[in-house]
Amino acid sequence: MLFALGVAVGALTMQTWDGREITMSNYDSRNGTVIVFFSSRCPDTQRAIGELLEIHERFRRREVLFVGLSANDAETAEEMKAFSQSRHVNFPVYRDKGGVIAGRFGAKVTLEAFLLDAKGVLVYRGGFHTPEETGNMATAIQQLLAGVPVEEDTVSTQGTPLAEAGAPGPSSDPIGPLAFASEVVFEKVPWAADHHCSTLAEAPNGDLLCVWFGGSFECADDQVLYIARRKARERMWSTPEVLTRGEFLRPPGNAVIFRVNPARLMVYYDRMEEERPIRNGRWRAGQLKRMYSEDSGLTWSKEEEVHLEVGGIRNAPFTLRSGVLMVPMSNPPSFLATRDGGATWERTGAMDAGGQPTAIERSDGSLLCYLRAAPYILQSESQDGGKTWSPTKPSTLPCPGAGMAMCRLQNGHLVLVYNSNPLQRTPLSVALSTDDGATWSGPVHLESNPGEYAYPCVIETSDGRIHASYTFLRLVIKHAEFDERWIQLLGRSN
Repeated sequence: MLFALGVAVGALTMQTWDGREITMSNYDSRNGTVIVFFSSRCPDTQRAIGELLEIHERFRRREVLFVGLSANDAETAEEMKAFSQSRHVNFPVYRDKGGVIAGRFGAKVTLEAFLLDAKGVLVYRGGFHTPEETGNMATAIQQLLAGVPVEEDTVSTQGTPLAEAGAPGPSSDPIGPLAFASEVVFEKVPWAADHHCSTLAEAPNGDLLCVWFGGSFECADDQVLYIARRKARERMWSTPEVLTRGEFLRPPGNAVIFRVNPARLMVYYDRMEEERPIRNGRWRAGQLKRMYSEDSGLTWSKEEEVHLEVGGIRNAPFTLRSGVLMVPMSNPPSFLATRDGGATWERTGAMDAGGQPTAIERSDGSLLCYLRAAPYILQSESQDGGKTWSPTKPSTLPCPGAGMAMCRLQNGHLVLVYNSNPLQRTPLSVALSTDDGATWSGPVHLESNPGEYAYPCVIETSDGRIHASYTFLRLVIKHAEFDERWIQLLGRSN
């Protein structure tokens, strides 16, 4: 006997995907129940599932339960799980073996749906196939919740016959592992209260190295470069050690650590060239200096000056597909380039505005560069490997006049870490681009509390993990490790 409108349907027995039976009769525990027939093998379900989920999201917190039923006996549990999880279906889905429940409701196609009230009385039958029909279902639920008579559906339901087996869908697990961890690199360095401008590199032996400057305050006479190590496959950072103290009254400033070739690490840093005494933060980048290591940073060469009439180092280098290594410089915004693993260097063409550039090579061989400015990040492009650059112009990405960092992942996607507020250095955010920087995902936040979280460095290590380090309240340096899925799924709804 078919269920008729206005009649209580009683208990319904359905099957879980591992073969056990479940009986639904608890209608009075909620304001309404929507039963919808669908199948992962059904093109109508695949097309309209987003509309169904939108309606579910509107009413689930108003105590309306959605229950999905599959009357397709050929469909496997793995197929339905793969479909439901990949589409973020967050309501229960069961099997209607042999189409018994479908027969009682008179359901013949997907996506037929039926609305029951708190007494289990059938008050509406309709579908989810078109915007008009989804509007009818949404209206029916709204009327039920408002306590007014539910209008009948006047739109015919057209879809895939429930008895049609269809082609098998994917059955692999669509939800891979999600990686995220963060920690301070250190809790306290004795007699050094202020820490800033960190930089990361993967050493030849797989260790992760972090370098930054710290002292009593930014520009203080006692400011030095520190280095800390996180050994491969370990989670703890070593106690920070002094990498260099620079020269008397000319302490080291911004630094960058990077692999100049497979065996050699380089540290480039700015010497603070300003007559002393000076106030906090009042310095200009002077002579560029460097030192190198050929044992993964355990020992370092003597410092030497870089005689290239450039200064203002800040962001991590990147390597072109041609093998040229490009090191960003800020005064003027340009790059140092080496074609022979650091034996010789040359300057590239300069940009006309902005500072502290960070850049990547696009899929087509052009270069995209972002530069520090306010209230938006500036951008410039090069079509000749960095020899010349287009006039800078504002991007759509906000910036409070603070540094940002960008890197290209092994799969070609781009990651940008920046302050996504044009007025202050919080929040510190991460954005992802899958189209060479043409568009960016809505930012997710590494830090969003009041305070200063700024001057990030971002790299990808050989294991495919993304690492970011940044200034945390000027008191410590913080490190975060994550993967691309963390960026993609962080905004996933419940």
